[in-house]
Amino acid sequence: MADRTAFLESHQAKAEKNAAHFKQRLRLISWLRLILISLLLLLSYWAMQSDGNPSLLWAWAFGIPAFLIMVRLYEDLKEKMRFQEAKAKLCSEELSARKGELPRTAFERKSTANHNFARELDLFGAASLHHHINRAWTKAGAEALAQEMENPPYQDWQERQAFFKELEADPEWNLDYRAQGECGETKSGLIQIFKDWEQSQFKAFPIWYWPLMIAGILGVWATLYILIREPITAHFQWFMYALSFNLVLLGTRSKVLRAQQAQLSKVSEVLEAYAKLLDRLEKYSFQSVYGNSFKAGFKLDQGVGKKLKQLSALLNSLDQSANVVALFVLNGLFHYHLFRLRALQQWHQKYVSELEPWLNGLHQFEAYLSIANYHLNVEDFAWPKLTDECQFEASEMGHPLISAQQRVSNDLGLGEEQYIILTGSNMSGKSTFLRSIGVNMILAQMGAKVCAREMKLYPFQLLCSMNPQDDLRSETSYFQAEILRLSGLLKQLNPRRQSFFLLDEILRGTNSDDKQSGTRKFLQKIEGAPAWGIIATHDVDIAHMADENPNFRAAYFESRVKDDDLIFDYKLRAGICKTPNASLLMKRYGLI
Repeated sequence: MADRTAFLESHQAKAEKNAAHFKQRLRLISWLRLILISLLLLLSYWAMQSDGNPSLLWAWAFGIPAFLIMVRLYEDLKEKMRFQEAKAKLCSEELSARKGELPRTAFERKSTANHNFARELDLFGAASLHHHINRAWTKAGAEALAQEMENPPYQDWQERQAFFKELEADPEWNLDYRAQGECGETKSGLIQIFKDWEQSQFKAFPIWYWPLMIAGILGVWATLYILIREPITAHFQWFMYALSFNLVLLGTRSKVLRAQQAQLSKVSEVLEAYAKLLDRLEKYSFQSVYGNSFKAGFKLDQGVGKKLKQLSALLNSLDQSANVVALFVLNGLFHYHLFRLRALQQWHQKYVSELEPWLNGLHQFEAYLSIANYHLNVEDFAWPKLTDECQFEASEMGHPLISAQQRVSNDLGLGEEQYIILTGSNMSGKSTFLRSIGVNMILAQMGAKVCAREMKLYPFQLLCSMNPQDDLRSETSYFQAEILRLSGLLKQLNPRRQSFFLLDEILRGTNSDDKQSGTRKFLQKIEGAPAWGIIATHDVDIAHMADENPNFRAAYFESRVKDDDLIFDYKLRAGICKTPNASLLMKRYGLI
């Protein structure tokens, strides 16, 4: 942990120093540009005086290129400064995260009510698992991580582990890539924009425009040459006729030009940022099978960075049509926008169908980097092993979102028994324990580290019922919501893949006799199902099912009283809880 902290602190200090250096150079270039323009204007003033020297005007021939070079240099330095600032900010965020803080706003997402486990395990929202792991800089990247959690791709767990280990082993590249993403432009709904663009068909101009365009270019340059050789009014008029012809030719395609501008408004800068990310990703040579198959699956290994940069440049050139001077000069002399429109049409025909997988791949990689970064911050976590044998063995397992200083870990093993009936007094840790199991199961199936010293488990289909909600809009009562939840979980049972139930105090919406009877019958029903599980309950009579059935085992958490204070150790024990504490808790809070 000290090494990771030292890494972040040193890179933050270096990035802040570099950013300050670039900022200083930007100020210097700003002053040099101002001095250069002032000097050119002063020389021009002297040249135009009656006793001046007209040859001083030649200074503009050297001054303008120098000015343009400084503008380009300024933009390059500005980009480098933004990169270093982003890098310093990321280091600061990770240092805060290591102290238990959450420096980023939680991703706004709500799972469907019928999802098997997302709401029960609090995967999304403030202080959730997603909130702790997510480092995506786009909404699409955060969504990709969310989908990984809701549908963990357990089939590739070994390859994914090797992939994440590879990313984890190169923290500097990880940091630089994320900094590049953070300092680039983003735009929501970008994939939908390109989906719509893919459906649209456009033609820059008909084939018979070619001879007219060539004739227009030859005409304007011929008349310009004649005008320069002999600057008289008649020659100037012929030059203007040729120039006007070219502009009229552009005007006949202005509808097509405006349609492309409207459809792809202000995305050139976003694509330029994405192109830089693609360049970095393409140049990174993965050793893992999963890393290479990921790049191939999203077609990120075919020079796509250059192709995306080309599209960005084409769209940027279309945006320049708003500049009146550029519009008249470039199109009058070169048919600039007609040729760029033609190039855009060719790009559309060749690559538009590839845009969606490219962008999806980049967003998916944001999710992968979030997981790899998470691993760097949890050095004490372990790599789990998934097996084909139906089992769950964990030593020193805890909840990954509880700090190491506060976390209490437990061992858990399920072998001959299919189910554990978990009892315990109020606030003793039953619900947290269930969530610890569920969250670690999801992490394991994602190919990520788990909060345990060791863990070996079958990739169970997780089925949870912990906090069903009543719904006034659909007139669903609390008890009915519980029944619907349990019924929905039973329908998810799959004979080809074992399931794992995590049930917390089911049927609490009815009286105690009904609850006890119903819970017993439900457990008897799932006993023969292709499933294992843990059922938490306050009803100790239900736990006695373990006395008469070898498929059930009893375990409990307890509290004890010391000097009228309740003390919890949150340690799992074998047997049935015999120390209720409801009255003591009510007394502590002045209710009785």
